[in-house]
Amino acid sequence: MSKVKYTDAPDDIADAISIATVVEDFLPAPEFFAENLIKEKISLNIDARTVRLFRSYAKKNGLKYQSLMNQVLSCYADKRLQ
Repeated sequence: MSKVKYTDAPDDIADAISIATVVEDFLPAPEFFAENLIKEKISLNIDARTVRLFRSYAKKNGLKYQSLMNQVLSCYADKRLQ
């Protein structure tokens, strides 16, 4: 089986990649998602695709999906909203 090289990308994909902006990964590794802080219960509507992604990722990594979502949101807020 031969490996696909980056230069083999279709023109539209190669063009999109060439103008893409690299975003620094600011989230911690999954093993750091175990902090126990005081929680406040709220109701929140989140699109089904996002919930599926979090549930799937959490299951693969032995995490609780709501805790994972909370930690991701907390990290974003700490980094971007202060």
